[in-house]
Amino acid sequence: MTDSNFEGMEEVKSQWIKWGKAGDWIRGTLCDIREMESQMADKKGTIVKVYEFIASGGSFHNFKKVNGVVVVDEQPTVLEPGTVWTIGGKSGIDSQMRNVKIGQKFGMRFAEEKPNKNTAYNPTKVVKVLVGEMDAEYQGQ
Repeated sequence: MTDSNFEGMEEVKSQWIKWGKAGDWIRGTLCDIREMESQMADKKGTIVKVYEFIASGGSFHNFKKVNGVVVVDEQPTVLEPGTVWTIGGKSGIDSQMRNVKIGQKFGMRFAEEKPNKNTAYNPTKVVKVLVGEMDAEYQGQ
């Protein structure tokens, strides 16, 4: 297989939501719920839920660690309507997402950060889940 086989094509990148700043939000239609092994070093082997949705709007501030320091993008990433995004679950999100069905509209908002009980960890990000009606245009996968 040579590169000419893929001429005119672009690599598909994963589109993961990261909550960088309070006020970040997403809105869309839930299209899949999966489980996968956690990629966090201290949670290897733990199974976590992953939610995929078709965006209808939203924006968030991406972040990365540079030399052990979290650096948050100044400019938000804007979700274009119709694009597919993924968000990782955690206990607070999972308990709220139990009430959202495949094909249903929902939203999430990063409400605030609270100090973590374990000071070795980053602050806890409080994410609120809002649920709407079923998406009449959703056709499944």
